[in-house]
Amino acid sequence: MMTSEEFFKLPKDQQDALMKKVSEIQGGQAQIAAEEKNMPKLSMKEMKEMIEETAKQYIKSMTPVDRKYFMFPGIGKDGADDTSTEAKFTKTVKFIKALVGKDTQTLNLMDSEVRTKANLSEGSTTAGGFLVPEEFKAEILRLAPLYGVIRREARLVPMSADVCNFPAAGTTDQSAIWTNEAAQIKQTNPTFRQVVLTINKLAAIPKVTNELLADANVQVVQYLSEIIADAFAKAEDEQAFNGSGSPFVGVLQATGSPARAQAGGTAAQSLSYQDLINATGDIYENALQGAKFYFNRSMNAHIRGLITTAGAPIFGGTANEIAGFPLVGVEVLPLKTGAAAASTAYAIFGNLRRGVMMGERGSISMKISDQATVDSDNLFEKDMSALRAIERVCLGVALPSSYVRITTGAS
Repeated sequence: MMTSEEFFKLPKDQQDALMKKVSEIQGGQAQIAAEEKNMPKLSMKEMKEMIEETAKQYIKSMTPVDRKYFMFPGIGKDGADDTSTEAKFTKTVKFIKALVGKDTQTLNLMDSEVRTKANLSEGSTTAGGFLVPEEFKAEILRLAPLYGVIRREARLVPMSADVCNFPAAGTTDQSAIWTNEAAQIKQTNPTFRQVVLTINKLAAIPKVTNELLADANVQVVQYLSEIIADAFAKAEDEQAFNGSGSPFVGVLQATGSPARAQAGGTAAQSLSYQDLINATGDIYENALQGAKFYFNRSMNAHIRGLITTAGAPIFGGTANEIAGFPLVGVEVLPLKTGAAAASTAYAIFGNLRRGVMMGERGSISMKISDQATVDSDNLFEKDMSALRAIERVCLGVALPSSYVRITTGAS
């Protein structure tokens, strides 16, 4: 801000330059005032209508996925954007009823929506194969933890091809050797290997009566969800932990992981508190973060029942961790038995997020048939239907050094 005294003290050329700028500013303000005077005035109602029309024009060009997930939540019709539990279940029941009634128009509409969201292009809807709506798939995965330990614990890898190769460290590390001046440097070079994930098909075919399916309600959908979830999750866990190569090799059978033999005999119930503590020292320190103990539920009960020499419980009957590491129940791991073969692996300690990879390609697909023969049952003769569910997954042990196998004693 300049005072009049300061202005008149300036040289004549600076005074002229300042006056020119003031004239330009005043001219601009006069032009703005004239334009504002000629602009149409909008009422609040007209303003609201203009905004709504602009939004409608913008939304019109958006895909259903954009409308649902990225912009303006709640806009849509027929409950397409209603993500409440009730709305999701209603759409699941609609899917089951459409399968039973062979309502291809409804199935194609729902299938198209799923494919758009998942960005998938495979499969043939005209042949009767329809992807499971996201609500029904979510229900299956929600129930899966009854078995689905590996799906929860492993590293999940979405795959766009049937085979995927991952480089991994080999059995030999890079060496660093002290050497004298001008002496030859001798060393060992690191080795590498590949983890190959190859997709396999996992399927389940529950059979139900047509009367039961015709009344597709809460109980029926829950029943179908449970039996499909159990079948898929149990098969995944079985291969991940016990697989011997058909089709996958599991963590108990994979080579390269250290083994910790219990100090007692060959019976699993000979496992002691000291054996558990010793196992925590058998893997690298960088694998301890996120490490857990994985035992069958019968062994978990045995561990909770361990007592001190004075008869006091070491962990307590409801303990869910051992020495600060979580204790996880795995239904498919071996049960506690009276005796077992020497040096038999029956449990795991380590970080399965780093140790195991689970590949998944696409979504679950479903078909229903009342004309086939399933398990010697002629569906047509018995007025039954079979619901076939298929998923494409694979499993592979990536870093066997990230976990240790707990085994029975050597003798």
